[in-house]
Formats: sequence, structure tokens, C-alpha cells
Amino acid sequence: MKSKQEQLNKVGIYLRLSRDDERAGESLSIENQRTILEKYVAENGWELTEVYADDGWSGTNFNRPQVQRMLEDAKSGRINVIIVKDLSRFGRNYIEVGQYIDYIFPLYDIRFIALNDNIDTADRDSSSMEMMPIMNVFNEWHAANTSKKVRAVRRANARAGKYQAAFAPYGYIAGTDEKRTPVIDEEAASIVRGIFEMYASGMSAKKIADKLNGDGILAPAAYMKDKVGRTKRRTEICPYWSPCTILQFLRNRMYIGELIQLRYTTVSYKNHKSIRKDESEWAIIKDAVEPIIDRELWDKCQERKKPYRRGRSTKRSGVDPLSGLMFCADCGSTMRLAWNTTHRGKDRKLVNYRQNYNCGAYSRSGKYFCSSHYIKFSDMQSLVIADIRDQANFVLENEDEARAEFIKRKERQTNLQSAGDERKYREGVERLSELDTLIQSVYEDKVLKKVPEEICIGLLEKYQTEKEQLETELNVINERLIRLRQEKSDVDEFIRRIKRYADVTELTRELCLDIIEYITVDRYSGDKDTPRSIHIYYKFIDKKPIKGE
Repeated sequence: MKSKQEQLNKVGIYLRLSRDDERAGESLSIENQRTILEKYVAENGWELTEVYADDGWSGTNFNRPQVQRMLEDAKSGRINVIIVKDLSRFGRNYIEVGQYIDYIFPLYDIRFIALNDNIDTADRDSSSMEMMPIMNVFNEWHAANTSKKVRAVRRANARAGKYQAAFAPYGYIAGTDEKRTPVIDEEAASIVRGIFEMYASGMSAKKIADKLNGDGILAPAAYMKDKVGRTKRRTEICPYWSPCTILQFLRNRMYIGELIQLRYTTVSYKNHKSIRKDESEWAIIKDAVEPIIDRELWDKCQERKKPYRRGRSTKRSGVDPLSGLMFCADCGSTMRLAWNTTHRGKDRKLVNYRQNYNCGAYSRSGKYFCSSHYIKFSDMQSLVIADIRDQANFVLENEDEARAEFIKRKERQTNLQSAGDERKYREGVERLSELDTLIQSVYEDKVLKKVPEEICIGLLEKYQTEKEQLETELNVINERLIRLRQEKSDVDEFIRRIKRYADVTELTRELCLDIIEYITVDRYSGDKDTPRSIHIYYKFIDKKPIKGE
């Protein structure tokens, strides 16, 4: 008759190696652990039933796939002895390790052995078992301390511009230099450029995804697996593009050369839930990688992503070029595109339809909310085209005069008056230099006792007060000058863009998003001959939108 201890011979050995443990070298390798434990099992004449190995998992996380499989096998009776190289291989969370060894394993009559720590639950009176709680606490302290050091190293590397992600974004591959700086993968980069260009032209994310799928372009994960034979996903790979993937591309600032890291962290070294950090805590390095798209195309796409600029698509005509850009001048509601249809005959055959715009609030709620702002679609299109051509021709005929007029237009809207500011700033800087010289001179006179101390103190107070007041005034003037320089730069950008449309004959979504900020339409009196106000506000030279920001 075998004793109870002799019967406990169905052994499962557990092996674990975390990424941080890899630095310890061969001594902690999976193969080294396997060799030691298999030898121990053979020396005792036990049956090795199963080997469980978690490679690349932290000991603070007990949701490891192999440790969970091992525990299920133990509870089902498939194994009744668990052997690990040491306690830290099983886990570094002293509460959970203690729960398993002191409560769960005894409940299922499971023997637990940590070889290097001389832990064997078959002999609970040993000194090693008495020291086990202390060893567990030390193992957790080690995990906490290692986590702290690793985070510090990652922060330092991120701020130094070292690329730390395992894979580069679609359009790039990880570089081979010391910083692993991503380099352009031209095959994928051409697709990225196409996505941004299609979105800037007015296509929706869904239509872009449909086009890529229709052209047989592999989605990023499938492309990565096809090219390098591996992927960051553990689930089955879908080869098709989705609108969500397109929108993620449009948010990725690496495509304009910015390297952004440290965006996410975990709750703690025990809780690995990922949380997004505030942008002020990110490590952002501009011009760190070669951009795939230019800043102008990026800005166009970001501008179009604003809710009021996305526009509404209709089955009849797709996205109207002016959708989301026209507003009622009275209530601020978006102007709505509608159709007036004409049917004839018994079968009510459609013989004609006319498009027109009207105040959205009036269309929904009637005259109790707002009044009619009716205007024909064709009239609105013609009016906008004519105004764009007028602006473009004004620039082409006399660019200097147009620039000066546009700058004045901006100044009137922002109440910025540049006259005299530059002269005042130069004079102020010169006076500051004089005050510094005077203050230094007074100090020297005081030290050499050339002037009575009371007079020196009075002069110092006077000069210092004047200096502080002048510095405050210069800061205000400098802010105005910076804003003015920015506005001049904005005017130059508007001139550069409007030149393209001198011969425009048809409105497109891309054109409207490129140069129009928004349009306001005045009420409709019912008489088409009655004058009404329609204002077109252009990007860079006119005030910001009245809604949607």
C-alpha cells in the first residue's frame, strides 16, 4: 500500500520569464528552468505530466494563460504536484501567492514545491515555510522596484527620441540606428498619402475604406504579416480596411514627422490597465522622423474633421460642396439642402426636381423658430464661384495691393492696430538698455560713495519702477506684433491658395474646404428681386466660425 505522499507523483512544472528577467541572462532562461526541474522530477522518480511556460509575462499578473491552464489541471486532478524553480517564478504578488499556497492548493490537495527556496508544502513545519511570507513580500518589492527603474529608463529614452514601440506605424519600418528611428516604407507610404488626399478632397472614411478594399489593398495588420511574417495582433487578422482604421491614420502625427511617446501608462505595477495620460505629459519631438505628408495636407484634413465641416451625404448627390459651411444669419442654424420635386401622369413619374437651401431650424420648426432663408442651389453656387474668381483676379492683378487690403481687413476684425507698435518697441528696448546702464552707474556711485546713499536709493527705486513698467508695456506690444506677423503669414497663405481658383467653373468639396471658412445667408423676403445680404468669410483673412468650434 503506497503512502499518501508516494501517490502524489503527477507533476506539472511551471516556467516563467518576463522581459525584465531576460536581462539576468541564461540563469533565468526558460530552458535553464526546464532543465533544472525535469532533472529534479526524474531524480525523485515522479511522473512529469505537463510543462507550463509563460514567456514574456510579468509575475504581478496572475491572468497568464499557462498559469491559468495549470491551475485548471490541478483543480481537475490531472496534476497534483506543482514545481517551480523559485517563488518569484510563480508570482510576485505576495497576496495572491499566499492565497494559492495557504488556501487554494490545500483545498485541492496539491503539493507545491519552490526548489531554490526550499519551499515544500508537504513539510509545513520547516523553517523555509515560516520564511515564505517574507520571501513573497521581498519578491513583490523587487517587482515594484524593477517597475520604477524600467519606467524611468523608458521616460529618459522617450525624451531622448529613442523609438520604443515594437512596430512602426503603417507607412514606416523601424530603423536600424541606435534610436530605431522609423524610416519610410515607400510602398505603404504611398497608400497613406492617398488616404489623406482622398479625405481632404471630401471623401468620407467609409468611402476611402471601400475604395482601398475594392482595389485589393491589404489592411495594415495583413500587410505587416505578408511583408515581415509577423504581427502585433494575437487574434485572427482581417485583411480589410475599416473606417476606424482610416480615422486612426488621420490622427497619427508621425505622418508629419512628429515622434510622440509616453501617451499611455498603467495604473500600477500590479494593475496593468492602460490609461491615457494628459498631453502635457507626453514626450513630443518634432521633426524626429521623415514626414510622409506635408503640413498643408495635414491641416486640411484636421480642419475637415471638425463636426460642422464633415457635411451630410445624400443618396441623390453625395456630399454637397457647401454642406456644413452655410449658416442662417439670424439664428445661426446650418442651412439645409432640400429638393422640390415635380411629378406628372398617373404613374407620378418624376419630371423635374430643384435643389434649394433654407434655414435648418425653419425647415424643422417653421416660422415660430425662424424665418425663411430660401435660396436656389444654382444661384448660391454661381454667387460663390463669382466671388472666388473676383478674389483670385484681385490678387493676380495687383498682389501687393491685395495683401495690404487683406491685412487691413484682418486688423479691423481683431482690433489690432500695428501703426507705431514697431517704433514703440524699438524705442522701449533702447530705453531698457539705458536704464540698465543707469542702475549700474548708481550702484557704482553708491559703492564709491560719490553720491549720498539716500539719493542713490531714490534713483534706484525710480529707475527700477520705470524699468518694470516698460517691460510690461513691451510684453503687450510684442504680443501684438507676434499676432500681427501671424496674421500677415495667414494672408500670404490665403493669397497662395486663392490663386489656384482664378478660372474655377464648378464648386468642389475640396475647393470649399480649402478656402471658405463659412457663409451666412440673410432672410428671404419672398421677392427674388429684393436685395439680401450673403457674406462669404474666407479662411486666414476672416473671423472664425460662429458655431461648431
